[in-house]
Amino acid sequence: TGEELLMPAISAAYRHSKFTAAPERLTAAEIWAVAHAVRRQLAEDRFERRLALDEVANRLARFDINGVVFDVAWDLDHRVLNPAGKQVMGVTEYDRASPDCVMVSVNGPMLENQHTLMRSTIAHELGHVVFDAPGWVLIPPSAQAYSGLTSCARKSDPREVRANEFMGALLVPPSLLRTDLQRRVKRHKFTPSPRPSAIVSGAPAYDAGSLDSDSVEEVIFALAERYGVSESLMRVRLDRYDLLRTGRPWHGN
Repeated sequence: TGEELLMPAISAAYRHSKFTAAPERLTAAEIWAVAHAVRRQLAEDRFERRLALDEVANRLARFDINGVVFDVAWDLDHRVLNPAGKQVMGVTEYDRASPDCVMVSVNGPMLENQHTLMRSTIAHELGHVVFDAPGWVLIPPSAQAYSGLTSCARKSDPREVRANEFMGALLVPPSLLRTDLQRRVKRHKFTPSPRPSAIVSGAPAYDAGSLDSDSVEEVIFALAERYGVSESLMRVRLDRYDLLRTGRPWHGN
């Protein structure tokens, strides 16, 4: 439609192969920077917490990633099945028959009453669009290519790890979370750890094990509501940014 044509392309850049457009081995901080760049183009203002991901068909219909320009067709209305016929939450696909278009399917019927999971699934698939699709478009694979969430998550797949890291930083940016956590911990009079965050420069960190557990849960719940994500996702981001330490081990950058 005319409205879709007027929507500007979402643009982003990161270290990649000039020959294949595939991402280099990006650090977590580099992935967060890409998420920040995309979020700036989607948020109504830079202080917005609950990122609006409705109307994705219009707002996320065209991309310019490292100079590779392509369209994205979204389907949020139908069930999504894996090759075994089992329902999955979402998938991002490419078929060389439509050389300049990527297809993203999110299982709307499965997720219609799970709003936080719907939002995180859209954000995860968006990570595949940003990092995986440019390579498909630049050098079309001989067979249909796809990547996305499965009924049994492949946690070791670098594409899935990257998409999850992008999703987390897109929905819960470290700089905003740092500010909101500080406001919450002051109300509860949490004592900061002698060791500041090793991830967010200059930010205090808190050791959950030394704090009142009910108060910690209250803080996590309030932050999850503010950002429109699940409490489990919020716990992961607080730990990932080394702001609230729950004992979850992290490996790599």
